[in-house]
Amino acid sequence: MQIRIHHFFDIIRDFGSKKKFHPHPYLHSYHNIAREIWENSDLEFEIVIQPDVVCTGCIHLKDLKCDDVITHRKDFTGKEDFNNYLDERIVDVCGIQLAAKYSSKSLCMLAQKYIENIEFIYHGNDKEHTQLRKKNVINGLKYYSEKQGI
Repeated sequence: MQIRIHHFFDIIRDFGSKKKFHPHPYLHSYHNIAREIWENSDLEFEIVIQPDVVCTGCIHLKDLKCDDVITHRKDFTGKEDFNNYLDERIVDVCGIQLAAKYSSKSLCMLAQKYIENIEFIYHGNDKEHTQLRKKNVINGLKYYSEKQGI
């Protein structure tokens, strides 16, 4: 199963905020993948910098590219370009090998590097939002690790 690394960490963040996962109006598979991760820490992923399993079914996925836009930054307007930027930074700081297989458990083990570098990764985003993300990722890792016995 292919996944963008920022999608994996978004799911962990949402575990930490106790978000309820429901189908989204965009029709992507985020809620289904979150449930699979929650239920199986041995689930294996291939890390990619391109549309992934979460993007499956999304109304913004056109010709294998995301046509959605973002408005929270001045340096990016296209969501795909921004997601590629984030994924490249996360892969770099965490030492992740593209196309290599990682379990949810092993990605959680790499999360400390993500947390330590979160300000660098999300540089240009609202600082308070980045700090809230950090808090929720830490909480999500704790919550998920306890549930999975990691």
